[in-house]
Amino acid sequence: MKGRLWVVLGVVAGVAIGLGRLVYFDGAAISLCDTTLRIVDTAGLTMIHYAARYGAPRRVVLGLAAVLAIVLPGITALLLVVAARTTMRLRQIIGILLAALGVAAFFYLPAGTAVGVAALALLAAAFVVAATGPLVVVPLAALAALIATVFLPRLVLGHDSRLSAPISTLHQALFVTVGSPLWLRIAAAALAAIPFALASRLLARSVLRG
Repeated sequence: MKGRLWVVLGVVAGVAIGLGRLVYFDGAAISLCDTTLRIVDTAGLTMIHYAARYGAPRRVVLGLAAVLAIVLPGITALLLVVAARTTMRLRQIIGILLAALGVAAFFYLPAGTAVGVAALALLAAAFVVAATGPLVVVPLAALAALIATVFLPRLVLGHDSRLSAPISTLHQALFVTVGSPLWLRIAAAALAAIPFALASRLLARSVLRG
């Protein structure tokens, strides 16, 4: 199965899980996505706290914390997509190197031993090429799609208090008052969608090029 089909399968699975269409994975997948969002949020806040120690103005610190909390999930999804694409390329290189190792065995080992080494190397190369898609690419693409499916709607609708917090923080940084107006939620969603759009572009290129 070509790499692009594994990418498509991963994206479809991630979207289906995010929409609650896969019953057995719904709760666990959403919890996994929430955990991922908490991790990136914590990383962003840690960076901001370090900046605050050096005397950065409070409103600047709040603004940066809010922006990072908004864009980091998309950046995480983008990095997952990059990892999936890189893995697909590396599997070909690894497969070729393993096959070359098997061929090289004939130059250094007796014929009987070289045949066994070559067979083992070719088997390992075949396994790397075949297993990379379902075991690595599908989960990476699925998690990226899951984050997008769960994060963006919650950010726009404002039903999740944890995701509404960075918008309120951004409003406070801009206007010195706490709030979460619709226009700011839409603007935040547009900002958050930028890395997701880049990830989608990479996925589309992977599918079109195969």
